[in-house]
Amino acid sequence: MRSLRLITLITFCALSLGACSIYRVAVQQGNVVTSQQLAELHPGMDALQVRTILGSPLLKDPWHPHQWIYSYSYKPAYSSTQVRKVIVLFDKDDKLIGVQGDVKGTVKSPEKPDA
Repeated sequence: MRSLRLITLITFCALSLGACSIYRVAVQQGNVVTSQQLAELHPGMDALQVRTILGSPLLKDPWHPHQWIYSYSYKPAYSSTQVRKVIVLFDKDDKLIGVQGDVKGTVKSPEKPDA
């Protein structure tokens, strides 16, 4: 009877210690859109040029065919999820008219001429 208790205690300790070492992995999903990529975009570009710079969009809404959605989520192993979303808008001729979203583009300031 005493050996049964000892085996049960050892088994319980081994199982409970094994549960302490849970490995969590960081998970990335979607399109990564950087501010450098957004800085390359300018109004009047066609859809092929935009696709070359940003890649294929994650979502194309059938009710809004002139709108591409680039979404990205990152879930670190032990923190909260970060979500970014960029919406690229086109006119009826598939020319870029605007970009909306969480990632800000870098704006180059005009160079001042030397006096």
